[in-house]
Amino acid sequence: MLTQNFLRTIHISLLNVDDCCVQNWNFRKVISPFTRLYLIKGGEGNVIHNNQKYNLQAGKLYLIPSFTLSNYSSSTFLDHYYIHFIPQMTGELNLYNLLDFEYELDASVKDICLVERILKLNPEKKLINTDPFKYSLTDLVPKTETLVSSGQIASYLETQGILLQLFSRFIKTDNPIRKSSDFQPNRQIIKVIDYIHENLINTIRIKELAEMCNVSSDYFSRLFLKIMGTRPIEYINRKRIESAQILLITSDDPIEKIALETGIENISYFNRLFKKYSCSTPGEYRKLHQLV
Repeated sequence: MLTQNFLRTIHISLLNVDDCCVQNWNFRKVISPFTRLYLIKGGEGNVIHNNQKYNLQAGKLYLIPSFTLSNYSSSTFLDHYYIHFIPQMTGELNLYNLLDFEYELDASVKDICLVERILKLNPEKKLINTDPFKYSLTDLVPKTETLVSSGQIASYLETQGILLQLFSRFIKTDNPIRKSSDFQPNRQIIKVIDYIHENLINTIRIKELAEMCNVSSDYFSRLFLKIMGTRPIEYINRKRIESAQILLITSDDPIEKIALETGIENISYFNRLFKKYSCSTPGEYRKLHQLV
């Protein structure tokens, strides 16, 4: 089971929030590096993710996890609040691999008040363009530290509290731990995750990771699968492609250079991996999403 100390490492970074009405919504094969939360006010639409279709209904909350292939559509209009955020844990463990979530809930009066309050606290966080292929990812890049006023500190802390309340609403209460693993926090695995993130550009061998935990390669792979919900090589490949997605959007570097910068020397292998996780080639992905 998760320990209280480990749960205390959860924090949420707010990216965007606004009250928005979109017309003729129609976007396919969207994979965003952040989580989306919707509170529907009126109109009609649907979202497909995790192999399930959700008909968006007024008075309900919806959660769309990060790095999830999604389709969005509305033939008329959709009036809604949206919140984009990044939930994180120590070692950048993926909460969606650890916990089971509901993705559709009835919105309570309190939920509505919380969404309205977070918008009031963050009036400058709306998207300039509601096309998911043109979202700016600048908020994903760490900024230079600047001085903040006491009012900003209070707003930040209140925003964190609201985000945690809203996010927690979607966690299944009966059996929140994913059935695929009886998760046990493991300091060695967290150390391995940090190492992977810091060395994606380099060759990473499973034997080397296993030695960091003082176990055999086979045992390490089973332990990693139990804790992370995926095998080590699968995790490494996915993180490399996620890094490549951001580089393709935010730079004009050649695809061959981006492959090298994410630790993949063979361009054919890079293209195959990219299509596996992104459902498009690197060139197609850049053409649809590029910001520069």
